[in-house]
Amino acid sequence: FTQMFEVRKRKWDNYSSGEELFGLSVTQYPELEKTEKELALLDRLYGLFTSVLTTIDGYADILWTEVVSDMDAMTEQVTQFQAQCRKLPKSLRDWQAYEDCRRKIDEFLEMLPFIQALTDQSMRDRHWKALQEIVGIKLNLREDEFKLADLLDANILPHADDIEDLTSGAVKEAQVETKLAQIAEEWEDLNFNFTEFKNKGNVLLEPATTGELIERLEDSQMSLGSMATNRYSAPFKTGVQDWIVKLATVGDIIEMWLVVQNMWVYMEA
Repeated sequence: FTQMFEVRKRKWDNYSSGEELFGLSVTQYPELEKTEKELALLDRLYGLFTSVLTTIDGYADILWTEVVSDMDAMTEQVTQFQAQCRKLPKSLRDWQAYEDCRRKIDEFLEMLPFIQALTDQSMRDRHWKALQEIVGIKLNLREDEFKLADLLDANILPHADDIEDLTSGAVKEAQVETKLAQIAEEWEDLNFNFTEFKNKGNVLLEPATTGELIERLEDSQMSLGSMATNRYSAPFKTGVQDWIVKLATVGDIIEMWLVVQNMWVYMEA
């Protein structure tokens, strides 16, 4: 249609130039003038729509492993598209192309928070399995094949609440996992310190460091007790219970050791 108008526009310009050359009144073509303005507006709309389609469809081809690094750029670009769409004249808003363009932008921006949440390092294989059950689609999660398009085509928006619960749960589970790993690391490096007693050598538990160790023991037991009642500890239930038993055993042994030690010191005195 634009090419057809350009042909008529050239004829219009030629006729106007000829009329001016011979001193004639320049003939007005109101319909052509109106069409020219409409085409200029439509060019803005379809130019934006083409850019939106090209850009967002291009994002779909990004490998999932690269989505994290591209997230900010995608958000910024599509937000700019949204601003440009809102600035289009009201006269264009009755066009289907405007509605399609606006919907394409809004749906992508609506999906971005969920995409970003799914890129979090807290997401484990069990969470991706749960996601597939939620959306009812089998995803190919191979790093060299899994693309953003797979999620865009998975129709995740109708399952927004379930996916939000899944991703927030993954973050909280990761916090439990981290705390449990910290407890394991802390107790792996702890040692008993001994002090000398008379001429018997270093045979007594050193009071200050032993007191600190008991405080750490109580702190760890409180943390583990909290984990045991936390719904997000379910994937680590066995590990939590193992550490509860281990530290309970350590506490019992230290308590008995100190009782025997005190009795022995009393008898030696």
